Amino acid sequence: MKLKHRLSLYSIAIFSVLTMLISVIIYFAYYVQREHMEEHALENKTLLAAIYYLEQDELSSLEHAQIQNQLQKTISRKNIAVFDSLTKQVDGDMALDLELPKGFFGQVQKNGKAHFNTDAFFYNGLYYQDNQGDFVVLARESKFEFNEQLQTLSHILILAFLAGLLVIYFFSRFLGYIAYQPIIKVIDQIKERDSQNFDVPIQLTKSYSEIQDLVNTYNHFVDRIAQTFAVQKNFIDYVSHELRTPITALMGTLEVTKQRARSAAEYEQVILQLQQYTNDLQDNLEQMMLLSGAKTSFEFQKLRMDEIVWQVIEQAVLYHHSKIDVKIEVQNPDLLTWEGNDRLLALALNNLIENAIKYSNNNLINIRLWEEENRLLLEIKDQGIGIPTADLEQVRQNFYRASNTKAFSGKGIGLSMANIIFKYHGINLEIESDSSGTRIILRF
Repeated sequence: MKLKHRLSLYSIAIFSVLTMLISVIIYFAYYVQREHMEEHALENKTLLAAIYYLEQDELSSLEHAQIQNQLQKTISRKNIAVFDSLTKQVDGDMALDLELPKGFFGQVQKNGKAHFNTDAFFYNGLYYQDNQGDFVVLARESKFEFNEQLQTLSHILILAFLAGLLVIYFFSRFLGYIAYQPIIKVIDQIKERDSQNFDVPIQLTKSYSEIQDLVNTYNHFVDRIAQTFAVQKNFIDYVSHELRTPITALMGTLEVTKQRARSAAEYEQVILQLQQYTNDLQDNLEQMMLLSGAKTSFEFQKLRMDEIVWQVIEQAVLYHHSKIDVKIEVQNPDLLTWEGNDRLLALALNNLIENAIKYSNNNLINIRLWEEENRLLLEIKDQGIGIPTADLEQVRQNFYRASNTKAFSGKGIGLSMANIIFKYHGINLEIESDSSGTRIILRF
């Protein structure tokens, strides 16, 4: 069932229950009020009848005639009966065709009055003491008009209920149509998406906050998927490129070697070359597994961070002729000892230093080790192009390159790989950068 139809049914059901409860309350409130009014009016008529029948000897003829005139206007003598103390009817023209409730006369004498109703009449009894004795005056009023009013009220309530149901039904359908329009537009736009344009965000010109939140969440989700696809594509490109080089070298070396017989020394040299190519291939595979998260466990042992730093610096000076200034300001030598994998930490530090060399055009690089609050800190500071503020939050992602690095070669994996390695070792990587250069701090 569609949401708009379900909303219509819910609206009708709620309206029906509420309207029925209100109608019942109105009906019974009106019933009680009208019954009370009828009983009160009948009490006055009963008192008037008592005066007419029992006070005739004490009233003048003129006063009695006035009482008679009022009595004729309000109640018929056929609806009046006067009983003496022995419950014998002594006056009035009422012909009782029913049995009075048990103890009715005693209740009237005790309380001064009493009421009871039948399907056709309201009855009221009045205890009246006169110089001629004690009497009970019984008067009744037809319920025909009363029942007619209640029946008319019930018809009005039923018609109002049915009319209200129709109004609520069409009104809820209309509201459901309006409320469902943004959802229909979202569904139509999603149906138009395919593999070529799935990352195009959904646009709604007019909507309400809940649907707009849903659209924003969907657009964010699709954007994340698009980024994931881009990373996967870059990863595949990187794999195909990095694996092709050592594999091509392996195959080329084997092809050249088998073309003619060689001496034992030449075979030994070829084997060393093949071993180097194999090691490069293995390193590339491990780096790719590290980037993809396929490998998370490594052999850790105690090592000296200053020794790894010097090892990386020596390689940088040897291969790039870099100018690197190193300061070690650690008073507690125990802080230089860390639990980790020396090869991975060397790889991570090498990536950071090579970035500093590349993006500063081989200008001076400052490396500093110091302690703060009994913790080791390592700083790498260059004088390069820096990282734009808009890119600082994303430069740790795989294959992401800052917007100002187009003139430099690279694949966008050095910093992300270093960040992953440092996380495995419990080392926090902080990056500060502006147009004067980049400052990286490692907090152990």
